[in-house]
Amino acid sequence: MYAQLSKRTINTAFTLVELLVVIAVIGILAALLAPALSKAKSQARRVQCLNAERQLLLAWNLYAVDHEDALAPNGHSNPDDHSGQKTWVAGDTHFYLPAYTNTQFLLNPDYAAFGGYVQSAAVFKCPEDHSVLRRSGVKGAPQIRSYAMNAFLGWTGEASELDSGYKFFVKSSDLDAASPAELFVFQDVHPDSLCMPAFVVYMPGSSVDGFYHYPSSLHRGSGVLTFADGHAETHRWRDARTLKPVTGNILAHWDQSPGNRDLDWLRRRTTVASE
Repeated sequence: MYAQLSKRTINTAFTLVELLVVIAVIGILAALLAPALSKAKSQARRVQCLNAERQLLLAWNLYAVDHEDALAPNGHSNPDDHSGQKTWVAGDTHFYLPAYTNTQFLLNPDYAAFGGYVQSAAVFKCPEDHSVLRRSGVKGAPQIRSYAMNAFLGWTGEASELDSGYKFFVKSSDLDAASPAELFVFQDVHPDSLCMPAFVVYMPGSSVDGFYHYPSSLHRGSGVLTFADGHAETHRWRDARTLKPVTGNILAHWDQSPGNRDLDWLRRRTTVASE
């Protein structure tokens, strides 16, 4: 009986070759499934980004309701300059480093106009944005903000800082001069281009036919935007010049990009010619 049992055990056991075949099949299946899993995770992060921008858009609308129709202040603000007007979040040039790392500049009403409306710093950060600063004093520190607001909405800086001949929207009622569905409010910004809270677009006729701020393309070559009518969308960028790699260095604000159809698309959704 023992001999029969041993023989049966030997006959039903895997040989080394069979075991290697099973491992190889599992490896092939895993390799086939990996892209699908990666795409699913990327899709989930894109949905998170859309939801984050929708929360910011809600805060933008609530601010106008609470402030007699005035749009949230936008532009650039340095909390160290106490004479300046605060903006929806605090931030200034690429060289004002505290605004990249201090969440108080997002959440504290003393510094940020949205401080009483958004309670979580995570709302201001795209889940695809893993950027860190590579500048002296904060090297390796993660950036806390990914989003910026259309500069022509609630602009608090000097009018000469933006292109003349185009409309500045100061109140919600001003939006009637354009199509709200074609007027972006927030968008995620290329991490190396992000600086002030405003997203600046060089309009036609500017001395620079290119990008001031680059949009983010971290969502598989796409970016996320919200619009004044309340909708949010993902837009795929088509021009290779728009798809800048993330390096941690500063992207210049005067990059020429003539004939860039992504820039043309943004311009048509930034503002309208003034009357």
